[in-house]
Amino acid sequence: MTTSTPSRRQLLVGLGAGGLLSAGAGAAYAAGLPSALLDRAASAASMGSTTSVGASSTPAGGILDPAILHRVAIDLSAQAHQQLMTAYNADGSKDWVETAVTLDGTGHTSTGVRLKGNSTIFRVADGSPATAYPWLIRLDKFEEGRSINGVSEVVVRTNNSTTSLNEAVALDLLHRVGLAGQQGAYAAVSIGDVGPALRLLVENPGEAWANRTLGADGLLYKAEASGNYTYRGTDASSYEDVFDQESGADDLTPLIEFLDFINNTDDSAFAAGIAERVDLDALATYRAFEALVDNYDAIDGPGNNSYLWWDRASARITVIGWDHNLTFGVSNRPGAGGNGGGVPRGGGGMARGGPGNRVANPLVTRTEKLPDWTERYAAATSAVQSILRDQGPSVSAQWADLLTAQATDLVQAQTIASERATIERYFA
Repeated sequence: MTTSTPSRRQLLVGLGAGGLLSAGAGAAYAAGLPSALLDRAASAASMGSTTSVGASSTPAGGILDPAILHRVAIDLSAQAHQQLMTAYNADGSKDWVETAVTLDGTGHTSTGVRLKGNSTIFRVADGSPATAYPWLIRLDKFEEGRSINGVSEVVVRTNNSTTSLNEAVALDLLHRVGLAGQQGAYAAVSIGDVGPALRLLVENPGEAWANRTLGADGLLYKAEASGNYTYRGTDASSYEDVFDQESGADDLTPLIEFLDFINNTDDSAFAAGIAERVDLDALATYRAFEALVDNYDAIDGPGNNSYLWWDRASARITVIGWDHNLTFGVSNRPGAGGNGGGVPRGGGGMARGGPGNRVANPLVTRTEKLPDWTERYAAATSAVQSILRDQGPSVSAQWADLLTAQATDLVQAQTIASERATIERYFA
């Protein structure tokens, strides 16, 4: 599908009644701080207009090629799976297994496989088959340097919807609004003698992903669900099980200094210094995007889901999105259905409100109090909203068409259509 590339002015003005900035306010603010943000969004829209589903930095082809339904077979017996579950239930351990994995007909011996996730594991009923759980496949765990088209770590995701369309669409759109994210692709996954089951494969944001997507000159940190963004002193060991470093030589100093700043500076010092430490335009875009796709499980959600990229050249932090299986109304909250989502908040139309079930995150709560944050966030929302309205329907259609053409032995066509319709109500 080919569309015209919106200019920065078109992203601000011409948004119709649904825009959060009026035409006058948008034009007046165009010369101000959000210029880089809007240029980035216009560039992302241009990228989206010339690419098919799954536009990202991942090389074409390979196990994350978004144009085909992949085949994944993990050689894991029921007994081995039960042993892994016993260890996890005892103390939360996610032990690695060295086993064979067949990817699109090619066997890979000595591959590392382990459970992946937290609440996603906890929610699975006891006695469920191995395909009901999320898994991490790491090609280079036991053979250093092994990868497929530069990809060495792949997560087999689970979802409360039947098709995982919500996550596939969210990941695709994440790139189109100019944010770093992960590639997704569909697969028929078998584990031992169980399966196949329809699952979404997502590249794990590890060293290879960071080097290719963000550059080698920086450090990537992952916020753990068991932690938070509090400052715990200068001892790196105090951040065990709070943050994991995913790329670069071991060094938590930039992270610790960042946490010290956002937690311990007074309001005046915070306002004066935060722009030197955080990419605020990217943060505004990220927060606007997560609100518009209705992801309550983001940086200020119950899962503490986020990565932080510290760029050495600028010495600034950028928030990287992760975990989009609870978008577009899909929920794991008590009483919520798992049939593809719910009605967007507000009774229809593109979601306006922020994620629910929020937890206090000092980066979020303190940036919201900055004098220019309201305008910055409104401009980011308008830019993201324009791209989602323009490209969202075609993105969801492409992913749904792929499933209809290649996966109706795994999921019913009417389910695909229903879940697609739910998602597309967010773009109205």
